[in-house]
Amino acid sequence: MSEFMKGVMLLKQDLSEVPAEEALKGKVVALYFSAGWCPPCKQFTPKLVRFYHHLKKAGKPIEVVFFSRDRSKADLEENFTEKHGDWLCVKYGDDILTRYQSKFEIKTIPVLRVINAAGKMVVVDGKSEVVDKGKADPLGLFAAWEAACNK
Repeated sequence: MSEFMKGVMLLKQDLSEVPAEEALKGKVVALYFSAGWCPPCKQFTPKLVRFYHHLKKAGKPIEVVFFSRDRSKADLEENFTEKHGDWLCVKYGDDILTRYQSKFEIKTIPVLRVINAAGKMVVVDGKSEVVDKGKADPLGLFAAWEAACNK
């Protein structure tokens, strides 16, 4: 992932840490800005979980990184471990959350942005794409994201 998330440690589902560079290398990366208290997030997260698991089962190189807007570390950990897919999470209080909210123009949640290896946004409204196409044609949607990342 070039310099994009260099030096950042991400959480796995078991709350152990993994270097972002290692976990994201060679993958299509979707940044998911969400929170457990947010009703639209509660509606969208299960759809994203199904989409993600379908792609992983098919062997596709996808990774979701959850950027939590939860109000406490305990809320983040409960939300992440109980409601999310087997993806990665930015640690509570990490300053990358504020930087990336600005960089990727996050005004409301939930938001799903797909980025390329250089950290450039290549899909602005991944949420709508998952809602519209994620169930009917997950592999086709992934192929479009992969092509956008490789341009």
